[in-house]
Amino acid sequence: MASAPKQRRRISKDLPPEFSELMDKLSKDGASFIKETDAREPTMRRIVAELKRISRDLAATQEAFDQGKRAQAEAAHQAAWFTLGMSYVVAAPFVAYTNISKSRAEAESANKVEKLGKEFQQEVEPLKKILEEIQTTCERLEQEFTERQAKHTLRDMEEFQEILRRVSALKKRSEGAVDVVTAVFHMFRNMLFFIVNVFRFSPTPEDDRKLRESIRESADQSQRVVDEFDQMKKELTSFIDPQRQ
Repeated sequence: MASAPKQRRRISKDLPPEFSELMDKLSKDGASFIKETDAREPTMRRIVAELKRISRDLAATQEAFDQGKRAQAEAAHQAAWFTLGMSYVVAAPFVAYTNISKSRAEAESANKVEKLGKEFQQEVEPLKKILEEIQTTCERLEQEFTERQAKHTLRDMEEFQEILRRVSALKKRSEGAVDVVTAVFHMFRNMLFFIVNVFRFSPTPEDDRKLRESIRESADQSQRVVDEFDQMKKELTSFIDPQRQ
């Protein structure tokens, strides 16, 4: 471990100006991402937790409604002619009440999810932009390295190969994180469009199912974004300070 700082200084000293500037930019953007993520992570985790809770609550409401329908169907089937369908009459009000409660819960959940989706995107968008900057800088570094390698203008190829390995790993991680965020943003846009333009106008049972499924998926994918950012922070930390690897 004692040799790591010495190696770090030698690499910086031997870097051509173009490399040095790009490496400095990469380190600054990396530090900015870590700082911004630390500041925004509590809000992102809160949103994910709320989405998961809403998803669980809707699933429980749907299960209660389904149980009521099964009970109503069973009561109607078993009712003898001399009861005049009293078993069915007893079960029917419960089903009607459950249906009203279900519709109200779904409408309230749709409104909450719409706000949470917008809030999550507002928190993540600045981080996405930093990741895109990191990705672009990594690509420029790779290009610089390739061009200088072809011209044999690098004095210590082993040193620069190590830099390239770290840069390539960072680019791969940032690309993966950006892809995940882009997919989640697309999913949120589709869900918000569905809520605003379809669900709020006489939703069908199929629309109810789509809402529950989209909320469940949004919770899972939002959690994935948080996890990706956590891994990205670790990657950037080890890149900025190799001694912590």
